[in-house]
Amino acid sequence: MTFVHIGVFLLAVSFAIFAIYLCIVLTRISGLLTTVGSTANRMADKADVSIKELELTIVEARTSATDVQLKLDALNSVAETAKNLGDTMYTATDSVHGMVKTYAKQPDLPGTKPFVGLIQLAEFASSLFSTWKKAENITK
Repeated sequence: MTFVHIGVFLLAVSFAIFAIYLCIVLTRISGLLTTVGSTANRMADKADVSIKELELTIVEARTSATDVQLKLDALNSVAETAKNLGDTMYTATDSVHGMVKTYAKQPDLPGTKPFVGLIQLAEFASSLFSTWKKAENITK
């Protein structure tokens, strides 16, 4: 009978040791889960802040893109104006070209020599512009 009492005593002691060990392990797991939970909460808070900052960045990028688009549209009108000015100059020099031929054949007309030089300079500019226009049409 003594062996039975010793066996029961050993079983009780081993169960107590197991229960204490199990309590220690569960306490550590509980602490670990608490730490993981607080870390996850901090991470979620930081992610929320990051998402808000990214939203603000996207809004600013959209504003910048709109501003750039407006400036490009303004430059388009400037380019169109320059093109129209060049077309007008080309048309004007073509119409003056016929008059230059007449004056070039009659250089002895009084007081026309400076005007003929000016018109010849305009014809030179017209030929440069027409060459540029031809090159522009070829590259399109």
